Amino acid sequence: KVKAQLPKATIYQSAQLPNGKRVVSHAKFIVIDHEMLLLTSANFSFSAENRNIEFGLRIHDPALASSIEATMMSKHGSLYALV
Repeated sequence: KVKAQLPKATIYQSAQLPNGKRVVSHAKFIVIDHEMLLLTSANFSFSAENRNIEFGLRIHDPALASSIEATMMSKHGSLYALV
């Protein structure tokens, strides 16, 4: 659903391991314009937005954003799969 709403975004999901199980990760983040990060415990869902108490940080740091993007690209296929 996220990919359909943000067609120009790069979206990752947990990869499937050789044993058939998916990597479990509760962390969520968004990198905006290669310079701002939103790190959050929230799921991107109606209940998270309207009923849950969630915590998040917005960080404006282009170097950190670049580092996270590079790390995600390096883990493509092993921990995360491109949607």
